[in-house]
Amino acid sequence: MSMKKQASLLSFFTRSPNPKNTSQSESIGNQTTSMLKHTTPSEISKLQKDVNVENDIQMEEETIKSPHIKRSPNEKLPSVKKLCTKRRRVVVSSDSEDENEMMDVKKSEENMKQSPKYKSVKSDVLSQLKSPDPKHLSSKTSSKNESTPSEPDVSEMTISFINSFRATEQDLSVASSKISRSADSKTEDESSAAVESDIESVQFPHLNFDFLKPDNIRDADGRLRSHPDYCPRTLYVPEAFIKKQTPGHRQWWAAKSAYFDTVLFFKVGKFYEMYHMDAVIGVENLNLSYMRGNFAHCGFPEVAYGRFADQLVNRGYKVARVEQTETPAQLENRNKIEKANNKVVRREVCNITTPGTRTYGVLDGNDEQNTADMMDTTARYLYAIAERGAESVEYGVCFIDTTVGRFYVSRLSDSGSRSALRTLFSHYQPAQILYERGRVSATTMTVYNSTVSAVPREALVPKKEFLTSENTLKLLASDKYFGELYDKWPVVLLDMIDRDSLALKCKPMYDACISALGAIIWYLRRCLIDVDMISMRRFELYRPMNLTESPSQDKDESEVGEQYWSGRRLILDNLALKHLNIIPPIGSMKKFAPRDPITAKYTLYNIINKCATPAGKRLLRQWVCAPVCDREILNSRQDAIEWLSEARLNGFIGKAMERLRKVPDLERLVQKIHTLGLKYRAEEHPDSRAQMFETMRYNKRKIRDLVQALEGFERVHNLRLEFMKNFAENQKTVPSLLERCFGYRFPDIANDLEHFKNAFNCDKAQEEGIIVPEKGVIKEYDDAIYNVKECTHELDLYLNVIRKQLHSSNINFFGSGRSRYQLEIPEKIAENLGHEFELKSSRKGYKRMVTDELVKLVKDLDEAENQLDIIRHDIMRRVFADFGDRSIKWTMVIERMATFDVLLSLTLYSQNCGLNMCRPQFIYDSKRPVLEIKSGYHPSLAAIAASSSSFTYIPNSVLLGGNEPSTILLTGPNMGGKSTLMRQVGVLIVLAQIGSFVPASEMKLSPVDRIFTRMGAGDRIIAGQSTFYVELYETNLILRNATRHSLVIMDELGRGTSTYDGTAIAYAVLLDVAIRLQCRTFFSTHYHSLCKAVENFSNIKAAHMACIVENENAEDPTMENVTFLYTLADGMCPKSYGFFAAKISGLRKEVIRAAFAASQRLDAGKTRKERMAELRRLALNEECSTTQIREIINSMLNSS
Repeated sequence: MSMKKQASLLSFFTRSPNPKNTSQSESIGNQTTSMLKHTTPSEISKLQKDVNVENDIQMEEETIKSPHIKRSPNEKLPSVKKLCTKRRRVVVSSDSEDENEMMDVKKSEENMKQSPKYKSVKSDVLSQLKSPDPKHLSSKTSSKNESTPSEPDVSEMTISFINSFRATEQDLSVASSKISRSADSKTEDESSAAVESDIESVQFPHLNFDFLKPDNIRDADGRLRSHPDYCPRTLYVPEAFIKKQTPGHRQWWAAKSAYFDTVLFFKVGKFYEMYHMDAVIGVENLNLSYMRGNFAHCGFPEVAYGRFADQLVNRGYKVARVEQTETPAQLENRNKIEKANNKVVRREVCNITTPGTRTYGVLDGNDEQNTADMMDTTARYLYAIAERGAESVEYGVCFIDTTVGRFYVSRLSDSGSRSALRTLFSHYQPAQILYERGRVSATTMTVYNSTVSAVPREALVPKKEFLTSENTLKLLASDKYFGELYDKWPVVLLDMIDRDSLALKCKPMYDACISALGAIIWYLRRCLIDVDMISMRRFELYRPMNLTESPSQDKDESEVGEQYWSGRRLILDNLALKHLNIIPPIGSMKKFAPRDPITAKYTLYNIINKCATPAGKRLLRQWVCAPVCDREILNSRQDAIEWLSEARLNGFIGKAMERLRKVPDLERLVQKIHTLGLKYRAEEHPDSRAQMFETMRYNKRKIRDLVQALEGFERVHNLRLEFMKNFAENQKTVPSLLERCFGYRFPDIANDLEHFKNAFNCDKAQEEGIIVPEKGVIKEYDDAIYNVKECTHELDLYLNVIRKQLHSSNINFFGSGRSRYQLEIPEKIAENLGHEFELKSSRKGYKRMVTDELVKLVKDLDEAENQLDIIRHDIMRRVFADFGDRSIKWTMVIERMATFDVLLSLTLYSQNCGLNMCRPQFIYDSKRPVLEIKSGYHPSLAAIAASSSSFTYIPNSVLLGGNEPSTILLTGPNMGGKSTLMRQVGVLIVLAQIGSFVPASEMKLSPVDRIFTRMGAGDRIIAGQSTFYVELYETNLILRNATRHSLVIMDELGRGTSTYDGTAIAYAVLLDVAIRLQCRTFFSTHYHSLCKAVENFSNIKAAHMACIVENENAEDPTMENVTFLYTLADGMCPKSYGFFAAKISGLRKEVIRAAFAASQRLDAGKTRKERMAELRRLALNEECSTTQIREIINSMLNSS
């Protein structure tokens, strides 16, 4: 492309209004322009302004100067980073543009050579922008951090934008490794291949705009950032500044005003352009290059949207896709109707993608692979949380996985520790959190800042954005969603409605969670995906496990049996999941990847995850986070795994895994296809008006998604048929869970698959990007074709009638387009025809005529063909809608397939673990809770040992409860394996209670209702909590919530304070757990005095990790060598051998010897204190002899 064409692209966004039309430009602020109209949040209008286009490139520099900056006539703008070789692109004359777009703008040939006419392309006028009254712009509010209600909510996104405004030369420079400098002598092709730029001092104009300077930034309502009601999502743009912009740039600034915290991908022709601060973000994060011009500007082709949007969203940004929603012809027609002279077509925001609102549509993919299969299969959720109460806090929670369209609503009753909220975040990983501005307690904000600090958060204005429950229900009752008839509402929501009330109200207990649902709906509307999600009608009630009544200590022993555990689950809070390394840690974006990838790799979930399907992986994660206690469920899973483990089934399992690996992410595909089939999407959504330049490419992607989904379901169906073929004869021996998955209760989808297989030619549709339905698939289409044929047939009959009537077979139809079906009659016959024949045209020897009847027949044909065209245009959507109407059946298939996949995964883990595996035996009638493990392995460490010849893992046996003490007081040398053994016990219980086999020779247990862990040492700086405070906080959770059916793991309690205080606290806690709670407990310590103090308690058993000491030396500890045996043994360990740990860690021997000497002095002092205490006790005892007192005094004198 020539250099002149690129210059014209810049001129489109930098031209100042024609000085000859000053009066007209002054009225621009009072006319409707292509801006954002906020009749409702996230809805966009089509208003426009009448402007003249000035194509003179010499005006560019004057236009981009800030209206607030005064410069001398000879002063030049600071130099900008420029491209020596411009990006190869085509934007001047796109496929949908013509010269009519510029209409009355006439240029001489010379000026055209210097500044070619820039084709302003399809735009929507986004909203009316007025100043000083900015209320026409959105004032939606968002926030990331809110410490007090009085402080303004400034989002992290806003801070990022503000930082980009203040970019320095160093910030804006492109790394030299990414730039190749080409010489002027290179050809254009060579230059285009190399991304290069001359790096000069950079000072983009937007850095000097007064209204963008950090201290001057205001929201659309004119509020400064220091104002408590400041809205960081919007931006005030002065009217005087807007008047000086070109029509296209006015649209951009209007969009930026309404979406200040969002990066705009602004469509210009076949490219998405980024301007000013957005361009800086694009260059720094997407490896794009600045284009020529004085203001920051970069872009990329339409087909690259998905890749670049995904990169920005992964980095925490929001991305708005602004499309052209009008053709030049439509613009011309609109100008005629409105008697206007608009020069740019409409643009509308068609989608906003945030970390919590991803849907992976057709624009997000590529031509080779389904987008859903390219992305991480982990489910991440958009949360809305409404907080109520103070001491006894209650949360109304709603969260959604937008990739599958599934809503969860719930109410949480939580304590001051916010354990329930932390646990919810661990089980259902958040991608983004919405909360009510000014209504978040300091304690909850601490949870946000610590547990989910890496997750983006936004504060919504109460009532206006974070809707009340009443307004939420009214919104759902609108025709856009469920309507007023309750039979169309999801059952979960109906159960929350107070049907006895005359008004549409929810039950009081669900007020907060319905309000949270309203916040989710508001945000989805802003992102323009609300109908896509709600129309899926997938609403589920999340039942917090800690709200389920835990087994009570006050209940009689006889009441605890199978019935007692029915429906219960093992509670794993966020601490247990973290300390036991059950699942990877929370992190919603790539830049927040786990700090320790090895630890993340060897989580229990990753070790046992052999699933072949994405749906199976997501289900397995749910199983791991919420193990069960119900005997029926446990037995059904164990029976299925044991049956699948039979050697005769190895061939079937291999084939099943091979087929399942070829199944795409059906759950996400169903949501995508459902969205494509929505009538709302085709008629009302802005995307229905978007003028895309790669439509055929996107159509092929849509069809590919449908075909892949059908092929996936067919693979599952065939797998089920093979299962039935092999095992139908022995149906009675097939475990009930497998029979439910693939037995007679499997949904019959054979007819559905056959229907779509016969509906159209899949190969041809994928190749051509068009679906041509077979006869009988779409009745309206068949009827339309029939009507066209009938009309054509009627015309043929009429022609025969005329031939007979005029006695000439030489009469034929002539013409095309509007002049088609004229009767071409020989001239001699035509001369004698009556007035009913109207002459239209003639040729030598013939007259072309029409009659009223013929005109009517042609009109009927036109109408029939128009109707056929309308239906043809809608055929693809109808096919997708037909698929979506069967979503209930598809969902049932996916659930059964996922369950089967998880069972296969656990079977393969059991078979390929390389260790002896056993089926855990659950005891429901034990008088006391019991846990017995013989030769057990830690699943994760055993996996490392199996993959490394230099690593050997030693099994251990454990017995807790039953006829033995339920508490083990564990001692042993540093690095001797105490923490590993305790974690091993916890992980094996989790593995057993998901129904899996475990790596042990034998395992017996009564169900565990909750696992508590107090392990490790660390403070919480953000929360302002010291290391010792964290220890006591976690201890408090245990003492308040543990029951005798719990498992408690406490590792070295009391080390965060002085030795005496720590020992005293550990002593008191140990006795409370062992005597009052009497739950199965591991309590490790290095306080040997603690072991002596509790040696007479029958429910506490002393044990230690064995070791062998060589060269034990009372004078020099550096001579000692300790060999760890990693085996649990009875009794107390005499020492902790800390000096050996210091030795192998690399401390200098002089330091170790000095420490040893200090230790001896401390021990001596401690002995004297103990003897003094003993002396006092004896002195107070009347039966004490003087001999005993004399011996103690002599020993004290000798030691001194």
